[in-house]
Amino acid sequence: MRVFIFLLLPILFVGMIAFLILGLKPPSSIRLATGVSGGGYWQIGQLYKAELARDGIHIDLVETAGSVENIEKLVSGDVDVAFVQGGLDLPQDGDLHSLGAIFLEPMVVFRGKPNSIGGNAGKWEGIRLAAGVEGSGTRAAAISLIEAAELEDTGITLVDAGGSEAIDALYSNEADAALFVAPLDAPYLMDAIFDPNINFVPMALVDALALKLRGASSVTVPAGSITLDPPRPPEDVKILALRASMIAGPDLHPAVADRLVTAAKIIHGQPDILQGSREYPKTESPPAPLNEVAEELINSGPNFLHSILPYWIAAQFGRVLLLLLPLLFLAPLLRIVPSGYVWFQKRRVWRFYQRIAALEEELGQARTLSDVDAVAESIEELDTSIANLKLPLAYRQGAYDARLHIGLIRQEITRRRAAEQEPKPVAGF
Repeated sequence: MRVFIFLLLPILFVGMIAFLILGLKPPSSIRLATGVSGGGYWQIGQLYKAELARDGIHIDLVETAGSVENIEKLVSGDVDVAFVQGGLDLPQDGDLHSLGAIFLEPMVVFRGKPNSIGGNAGKWEGIRLAAGVEGSGTRAAAISLIEAAELEDTGITLVDAGGSEAIDALYSNEADAALFVAPLDAPYLMDAIFDPNINFVPMALVDALALKLRGASSVTVPAGSITLDPPRPPEDVKILALRASMIAGPDLHPAVADRLVTAAKIIHGQPDILQGSREYPKTESPPAPLNEVAEELINSGPNFLHSILPYWIAAQFGRVLLLLLPLLFLAPLLRIVPSGYVWFQKRRVWRFYQRIAALEEELGQARTLSDVDAVAESIEELDTSIANLKLPLAYRQGAYDARLHIGLIRQEITRRRAAEQEPKPVAGF
């Protein structure tokens, strides 16, 4: 039995460690849905790719039409993570999780110089608006803006053009205005800002629109914050901004979630025109339930274990502890079980010794032959009970010793009977 235990213990230990390592080690690659190649989301995806490469995790950037398609790919399992524009509906039964809001992206409108589109969206009846393609977040935002301005049936035409193609549509007069929802440093957005033949349209009633647009907020871009000479914008201007989030599919490995959030803190933690230092990532008003690893890392920062353990263990310390607890109790348990078995087998004999001792004492106190016979009867019953014990071979010695003791009591009983039966000498002879 002991040999078996000593062989089993190292096998279980090695198996547990192997399971622990295989279960906690993150995958070597993940798929991240971004947007069109060269666009704002794509460029940010490149930054994440570089950051996670430091930990040996390869990110395969998946080109899409935009946030709407990103959500579809998350639900279908075609990607592991995606950037998703604020204000979009996420399926409640898709088991998606938020890794936090990661940055604000402006929602701005430009027009070609010949056009005189005003800033009041409520007066855009009949315009041709370049607003991204089907599946893009820009298209979804344009539809939400039209609904907020109550212009659904006023003849507004949405032109299938986004990014640099939307700028081309302004040049070719295929669109009167173009709506952009993109990170501020997106190449096509910078092109529009510095193009002398394209004018920025300052939106009117921004605060009112922010109330009506889900996921939108009103932010102020300070004068000269983009360039000082010439100052762009020339004066403080309020714009609408949507809060982009990083959304994960149901099977994202916890260690990868840890690395993505850590990367987000590096990439988006710096101040810029729209947000302050370390303002992002954040966990307020998530579009999907928060991932537990992300929530802890964003709100509390890395725990002390990150400085002494590999990140993939520190990020899942709860799981590690859960797996190690059986191992921690296994060795004592393997010692207790055989000891308990030994105790049980020996107790089967030990429990008779108290009775043997009691009968031996009764025999010593016996005064008549009938008292001796009563002890003899009890001792025979006791011997029969011990003889009928079905004991493993290794534990029969105890029963043998008990019956030897009983044999000694029998000898004393025989002696006492013989003494009682001898004729007593008559006094005087």
